[in-house]
Amino acid sequence: MARLSSTALFAIFGAIAILAIALFQTSNDRSRSSVTLREEIWWQFDPKTSADSRDSVEFERSNEKCPAGIPALQPIQVETPNLELSLFLDLPEATSIAFVNADRGFVSERTGRVFAFESGRLLAHPVIDLSAETSSEMDQGLLGMALSPDMSWLYLNRTDSAGSSVVTAHAITSAEHELGPAVEIIVVDQPSAMHNGGDLAFDDRGHLYASFGDGGGLGDPYGQAQDLSTPLGSVLRLTVDPLAWPPHKPASGNPDLGPDSDPRIWVNGVRNPFRFSFDERTGNLWLTDLGQQCVEEVTILAPSDGGANLGWNLVEGSRPFLGQPSESLRAPDFEYRHARGRCAIIGGLVLYDAPDPILEGRYLFSDMCGGQLMVLDPGPSKEVFELSLRVDQPVAFASDHNKTPYVVDLANGIWRLTTSG
Repeated sequence: MARLSSTALFAIFGAIAILAIALFQTSNDRSRSSVTLREEIWWQFDPKTSADSRDSVEFERSNEKCPAGIPALQPIQVETPNLELSLFLDLPEATSIAFVNADRGFVSERTGRVFAFESGRLLAHPVIDLSAETSSEMDQGLLGMALSPDMSWLYLNRTDSAGSSVVTAHAITSAEHELGPAVEIIVVDQPSAMHNGGDLAFDDRGHLYASFGDGGGLGDPYGQAQDLSTPLGSVLRLTVDPLAWPPHKPASGNPDLGPDSDPRIWVNGVRNPFRFSFDERTGNLWLTDLGQQCVEEVTILAPSDGGANLGWNLVEGSRPFLGQPSESLRAPDFEYRHARGRCAIIGGLVLYDAPDPILEGRYLFSDMCGGQLMVLDPGPSKEVFELSLRVDQPVAFASDHNKTPYVVDLANGIWRLTTSG
């Protein structure tokens, strides 16, 4: 048997060390119990009112007819004969994909499993299986996934069996896609199985952004999205280190939102911020928010926009809800009303070095209730072009290291968008 080189031995011992430290963090070897440790990173829900009351003003507003003046989405239909979708990974229930490089990566399944893939081939067995500890009712499940900038940790955002949102980190311990056990980063109770948010992404400074919806109930009856003491109805910006305690802290430079506010909040006033992504050239965050019954929203947030209040549940886009649009509320950069079979915006990413000029520098997105692929021009016109392509149940978008775009389809798996021929 050939002797291992010093480089190989170093890699093996390094992987063992990472795994040992991760296990140590979650063990009971510390002076405090694991339950006590969890409470330090756990936001626990304290009901303030009944979400089931049909006499509430939130319920009334949620059943009113949508007002006139909200723009309908009327995309310009374009023929794209040189673009095609090909099934890259056959995996029904897929929710997100992350690329280690152009050939390798991980794909998550809503039920709580993560598979590795290589060269378009899905490995037979999951590298993470949290299905026994994951709830997938309504808006729940394993919803978001992101790789750390150094590619040493895989982060997941899922709903556990108790109904709480849990962000975990898993050490990538070898080239064979072996992953370490879950290290809990943050736990956030959810009042219901609706509007859990669930996305994750790192910015170019290594901060982790995590989105949490208002927790459900018609019209946000608990008022979470305007309550700055709760992470619900917000996007958090965190400094994370799975090998430290606590494993997350508010990122430096986060906005000061006043007494008793949660210092982890970057922006608030969102209903169900299911998907967001960074423009790689500008650093802007493109955030989509699923509306109550009238409006779907896209908001483009510059790095300096921390502290913005996106309005929910005072407003739903430009629609007055419990309040009125005002200068203190950040209006969406683009919105459209529920009509023509569209009801739930799915973002999305800004494309560069795209496979077709119609995509270049534009925002690729879809709507779960239609499935058509569309691109939004970020310029003043805000024109939307509808491609002659669709998938059954779009839930996310991604790109690999070669800038090739992919569509995550809950019904079928992962589609790759390329030029034909």
